[in-house]
Amino acid sequence: MQLQTGPLPLYHQMEQDLRSRLHGGEFGPGDPLPTEERLCEQYGVSRITVRRALEALIAQGLIVRRRGVGSFVAERKVGSRSISLKGSLDEFLAGAGVMEPDRLSLEHDVRNAEAAAILNLPDDAGMTRLELISRIDGEPAAYLEIYFPLEVGGKLEQLDFVTAGVPIIRAVERRLNVRVARAQQRIESGVAGRVAAAHLGLRPADPVLLVTRAYYLASGQPIEVVFVRYHPARYSYVIEFHADGRAG
Repeated sequence: MQLQTGPLPLYHQMEQDLRSRLHGGEFGPGDPLPTEERLCEQYGVSRITVRRALEALIAQGLIVRRRGVGSFVAERKVGSRSISLKGSLDEFLAGAGVMEPDRLSLEHDVRNAEAAAILNLPDDAGMTRLELISRIDGEPAAYLEIYFPLEVGGKLEQLDFVTAGVPIIRAVERRLNVRVARAQQRIESGVAGRVAAAHLGLRPADPVLLVTRAYYLASGQPIEVVFVRYHPARYSYVIEFHADGRAG
């Protein structure tokens, strides 16, 4: 399939076509996708375009990337389904700054294959990682790992990440003089893990709400990815639906 140059970015056209192929049954759960090189040939696009399209499908939970092996169709969880909602970025961010953040660490040249995939970086690429604890009424409510490309993270060393009520991405926008055009968020259940459990007062195997959130510039370039583990007793996520199709 040759993509068309026009108002819809090539990576988005490719994402839509791949999603149709997945839903159409061309690939089953656990099946490998064609290599990046093969996808470049199939769609007549660059490797960065392929990676952006795959990253979008990873964020939607449709495929998974295995380091050194390739991309595979995600296994469907028994009895599970996904719901896609769209809304205002400003409204979304208004709810992102209601907690009281405490900075734990800011490190450079950190590696995380999942974050690298979302940021369209090689699996072994070094990144900047910010660790935070967010509190509600003084109690730890969420453990956050935030990843930036190194060229972005290197400019954030002196940035105040913990101003109450200000989403971190807004502080990043001001420092870099850029504007985020969209965000994508995936919510699922999971376990705390050793590090988050220690900060949240949980056991490593205790259930938590897992949120993966990515922010993109108008060019489609991802600038930040956030992994959040929410304490199950201190956070709930509520969506209100209206008859006219709005979600609030």
